[in-house]
Amino acid sequence: MRNLVLFISTLICWSPTWYLIKFQFGVVDPLISIFYRFFIASIIVFIFLILSNKKMSFNLHQHLSFLLLGVTLFSLNYIFFYLANTYLISGIVTIAFSTILIMNILGERIYFKIKSSKETLFAAGFGIVGILIIFGNELLNFKLEDKTHIGIILSFIATFWASTGNLVHQKNSKDKIPFIQSIAYGMLYGALFTLIVAKFRGAEIIFDNSIPYILSFLYLSIIGSVVAFYLYLKLLENIGSARAGYIGVIMPIIALIISTIFEGLQWTNNLIFGLPVLIFGCVLILNQKSKKN
Repeated sequence: MRNLVLFISTLICWSPTWYLIKFQFGVVDPLISIFYRFFIASIIVFIFLILSNKKMSFNLHQHLSFLLLGVTLFSLNYIFFYLANTYLISGIVTIAFSTILIMNILGERIYFKIKSSKETLFAAGFGIVGILIIFGNELLNFKLEDKTHIGIILSFIATFWASTGNLVHQKNSKDKIPFIQSIAYGMLYGALFTLIVAKFRGAEIIFDNSIPYILSFLYLSIIGSVVAFYLYLKLLENIGSARAGYIGVIMPIIALIISTIFEGLQWTNNLIFGLPVLIFGCVLILNQKSKKN
């Protein structure tokens, strides 16, 4: 029951973020917005740690673990997702994110030597077929000048880094690295890494004082980062990265509804037929993992 509450709460916190990211574009460079988001989020978590008298000092090896988590889960992941959102409407970006479940399972096999059954691989194949159907037109009519392809590629790269971050946190948990401190330092290091990348790209550190930017920024920083990641990473520790990745399957459905209402998403035949195949494959994967656990 506790895991179900964590799952639903994470879903509620994260689903609107895909659309709200759109309000971060315009005046401020997307990477600077990511820096603001996770820097503020880390400060909030650090304040909590200080008020709770939690341990704050760690050795170099542990800080390297925090750094790896920050670069993958709180930086590269979002750098590529934000950039993808400049080319695609939010609902399409979340479809690519749904493949995190497949990536997590492959990652567990590579890094943690957790072998997948033939049934699991068969189910993963369903998921891949679903993705091929959804993006079939883009794949068959590939043109270098079509910016849509850039957004799709960036979305899958972002999902890879998100999956890698999941696996890093899973390893940190096995190594008994403190949970809240891992989030605080990870977000701080991720924010600083993003700032370095942003400055390398020539981005200016400016702020947008408009109401839409500020309100979306506050939601993304507090609810979409501090609260959502606390809930998700706690769920990941409880049930593993493969099954926690199911959020990546359900969330696109909600995000697609939001995108349809607010962004005018057109449901093509590819999306209508491909999405159920993708979801069915992911559900089969979860059933296999559940039997093993």
